[in-house]
Amino acid sequence: MAATTTPRELLLDDTPAIAPLTLAIELGWVTLPVPIRTIAGLKARTVREYPGALAFVPLAEYAELQDDYAILPDLAAGGQHDAATILVADRRLDEVDDPLVDLGESSRTTELLVRATLLKFYGIIAAAWIRDGQESPADSAARQTIEIRDGGEALHLLDAPGDRVISDLGRAWFILTGLPPVSHLLLAPTDQLEADWLKGVLAALPAALAVVHERRRELRRTLAERYGVSRELLNDFYSDQFLTLTGDAQKSILALFPAGAWGMDLPTVSQLHLAPWARRV
Repeated sequence: MAATTTPRELLLDDTPAIAPLTLAIELGWVTLPVPIRTIAGLKARTVREYPGALAFVPLAEYAELQDDYAILPDLAAGGQHDAATILVADRRLDEVDDPLVDLGESSRTTELLVRATLLKFYGIIAAAWIRDGQESPADSAARQTIEIRDGGEALHLLDAPGDRVISDLGRAWFILTGLPPVSHLLLAPTDQLEADWLKGVLAALPAALAVVHERRRELRRTLAERYGVSRELLNDFYSDQFLTLTGDAQKSILALFPAGAWGMDLPTVSQLHLAPWARRV
């Protein structure tokens, strides 16, 4: 029987949060010692289809992967004060009463943030929650609706809100807790933590992120065209982003899961399983 080999690749969620690094790799400005695979809306079940691979996943997916994967703080994503995660309404938020919350195609990480802030920050109690493809309640036509949007769609709405009321849920979380909203984590299978190929990827990341910073103007110009938003908006967004997992970011994760996971079918996250060499809070 032929010996099995570990797939040596890096799975990346297709998200604005990490788009500068992905674009730099695409343009050949940055190289990593493993191939990358970009997957829109990367979920825990998809990660398990690529056993042995590194995965840069939306935060909520960690709940289902925590038993078999460790967090590598060398790469993460989040904002110091904001996030490309927004609440959209057609009226002032203090006039919204028991609305239908339309999550659209938002990630489960976004839903965590909504559930953690909707009542405590906005004072809004949802009458019902729906996602794309789900049937609306029978009385939905008579109800007010607030929409939740993330990623590129959120950037568009932040750039050109029109007459709509737009509120950044990441900022709401920061005001509530004083902690930065975290959107993505880099995970590695625990049985690969001592593998030479994984250590090679981690060794290459600081230089890769340095190139992303040095060529940020060129990257943002291209991404502004790709997303169809103004460079000013992207400058503000990326200037607020961080790309490694800080101590405050770790605290934020441990605060967000208990605050936002109610009503969601997610395993409990009571601690973070970091790689053995990583600094814990």
